[in-house]
Amino acid sequence: MKQSNYFRWLTEWIVPIVIGVIVAFGIKTWVVSAAVVPSSSMYPTIPATGTHHVYILDNKLEIDFNRKIYRGEVVVFHFPDAPKELYVKRVIGLPGDTVKVTANAVYINGEKLNESNPNIAKSNLPRLGTYHVPLGHYFMLGDNRTVSFDSRYWVNKYVARSAIVGEADFILAPISNIGPISQKLSAFN
Repeated sequence: MKQSNYFRWLTEWIVPIVIGVIVAFGIKTWVVSAAVVPSSSMYPTIPATGTHHVYILDNKLEIDFNRKIYRGEVVVFHFPDAPKELYVKRVIGLPGDTVKVTANAVYINGEKLNESNPNIAKSNLPRLGTYHVPLGHYFMLGDNRTVSFDSRYWVNKYVARSAIVGEADFILAPISNIGPISQKLSAFN
């Protein structure tokens, strides 16, 4: 009788819990996961401030199936200078591009980028320059460029394709900001 109760307890409680943990781990590893945005570098697209963090959902399936990363996409990636850290920025330069950041505009291969998204800062100060994106890598900028610690400042300025873990899709918290993250950038003038 005791062995029967033990087996029943095992199959009714332990097995479902173990299966649930395995499924949750699989979802977190290969489908979606949550990330914290602690700074205002993507404000107002992602409304974090120095004192209020924002929790977002990043969609790994969007990236995992080797689809093309596109200009203007907001992605979560391993920071090139400290790979254990995750960053969230907007893709600006694609592999092979030459990106020129001036005070009030960004040029891709000599053409002015039309950043019609109202959430993107109109000033790129204080860090300006020209950057040549290597093949297999991307150049990232924050939307709030005057305070964003982005590709312009890093020692390793470009993010490898393999370091991109997901598309920043949805704001989970705070509750007042729940909703999708704008992937809209526009194209050239």
